[in-house]
Amino acid sequence: MLAAAGRCIERYGIDKTTMGDIAREAGMSRPSVYRYFADRDDLLVALISQRSRALREKAHKFIGRQDTLPDQIVEGLLYLADHGRRDPFTRHLLNVDGTSLGQRMAASRTSETLTAEFWDPFLDAAIADKQLPLGISRPDIHLWLANLGLMLMRGLEEGDADIQRYRSILRRFVAPAFTV
Repeated sequence: MLAAAGRCIERYGIDKTTMGDIAREAGMSRPSVYRYFADRDDLLVALISQRSRALREKAHKFIGRQDTLPDQIVEGLLYLADHGRRDPFTRHLLNVDGTSLGQRMAASRTSETLTAEFWDPFLDAAIADKQLPLGISRPDIHLWLANLGLMLMRGLEEGDADIQRYRSILRRFVAPAFTV
């Protein structure tokens, strides 16, 4: 069903795709789709989660080449922002046209879970290597990094694509928070 939803969204756009479209594309009845997903936003949350996890694998390889946690954070945020804004599903989260998808992501704690899955391997390694100051709340780190990522995506999406400037800002203001 998620693959069918992806194809429909690519064909019709995220706003015009209906559960009926997805059901037809998947070769199912509309009520069958509703057995798995309460509504369209529920299905979109699952699709965004799937796509986010696929991006995570690629991003981890890239970020893993950075030597320090501050470098991993800076380059990871830039990587996520640049790739996230290019993804038609993730970029939908940037829309402020009254859609409930972003609210659903927050209410279901999906954003929080995806952020933890993404950053925790690097944070755990930094703690083991004594590169991360102790006593920082992990949920606070997740929330801050998720919001920074969305802010960067929004900035890049709105035409301010000066990656070097963003890199400089992140190095001056964000990286110090991850230095012992």
